[in-house]
Amino acid sequence: MSFNLKALPLAISVAMLPALAVANDATDEKLAKLEQQVKSLQANQTANLTERFKFNGFMTGAFITSDNNAGYAGATTSANFNEGSKFGLQGTFAITDQTQAVMQLMMRGENDWDVEAEWAYISHRFENNIQARAGKLRIPLYMYSDYLDVGYAQPFVRPPSDVYDPVPFTSYTGGDVSYDVEFDDSTMTIQAFGGQSEAAGVDMKNILGVNVTWTDETWTLRGLYGEAILDGDVKRQIKQELMPNTEIDVTVTLLEIDREKGTFAGVGASYDNGSFLAITELTRIEVDGAYPDSDSGYLTLGYRINDFTPYVTASFFETKDNDSRTIIDEASAIQAAIFNGQRKSYSAGLRWDALDNLAIKFDVTYSNDFGETSGGLETNIAKEFDDTTVYTVQFDAVF
Repeated sequence: MSFNLKALPLAISVAMLPALAVANDATDEKLAKLEQQVKSLQANQTANLTERFKFNGFMTGAFITSDNNAGYAGATTSANFNEGSKFGLQGTFAITDQTQAVMQLMMRGENDWDVEAEWAYISHRFENNIQARAGKLRIPLYMYSDYLDVGYAQPFVRPPSDVYDPVPFTSYTGGDVSYDVEFDDSTMTIQAFGGQSEAAGVDMKNILGVNVTWTDETWTLRGLYGEAILDGDVKRQIKQELMPNTEIDVTVTLLEIDREKGTFAGVGASYDNGSFLAITELTRIEVDGAYPDSDSGYLTLGYRINDFTPYVTASFFETKDNDSRTIIDEASAIQAAIFNGQRKSYSAGLRWDALDNLAIKFDVTYSNDFGETSGGLETNIAKEFDDTTVYTVQFDAVF
């Protein structure tokens, strides 16, 4: 009897072995299923995030040179591979089907390839064709403002400098609201925007504007009005001669702006039937006080021949208030030399769409008719040059 009692636990253990094995197998199976479910959830979540995130980029590589050092489009007699070269990355994340977060990072050769956030905003589209955006946005002054840095989206090597260069800033922090009015065969977009910006030590506050664009995919017409309050010091670097053949760069304050009102008005039109291309813009800038008021405009004509698009452009820039800057001393003479400007420019170029996402462009631009001014070129304030010719070869790619 004693032997049987001692053997009983052993017998029970032996008897339970199959049940324990079954239980362990069931537990392992459950764990395997749970692990598979977790992996499946993770895969679905990753796939969902991947579907919501879109990534693209663009780049421009430019070679630019000139027959003199007047400085049109930043060109000099030295071969320059930085001016106009850029690299951009843009990411769009769909928070919901109607809400997106967008960021665009830019690196420019002229800025030593430093990384800058050109765009960083949240947008939401409502059911009634209204879209609202807030954050850092591109200010919509021109027809090519939204893709100002995407050279592939432009027919020319660069938007005409006479029109696009006088405004020293391209982005602002604030918001906009746009509304699409759908017609039978066309769309009109009304956009209101506001915010603030800063450029070269001058604050642009209380930026307000409205932009109206109509298009039927062949014709595009637009008009814009914007205003802001400017505050700060306008400074420039000039070369100061210490002695013969010895110069240093000196920063001078040209003008102290104390809450002056500035306005911008522009109209534009384009026609593109797939073969013939015509684009024109006219702008006017007015600022209270001594900061220059100016008019500018251009007309571009092009014609697509298979993968090639030859084009010509004529443009002008002219300050309208030169008489208000009376020269009475050295400081006012420097101010007048930098602020007063006029020029006319003529370009002939060729765009070759070598690949589906790669365009190679060639351009020659001749600028003259500077009158008694520097041509509005800050490197020509000594009025050493009365004309200049700029040569550009570049490639534009998107991916």
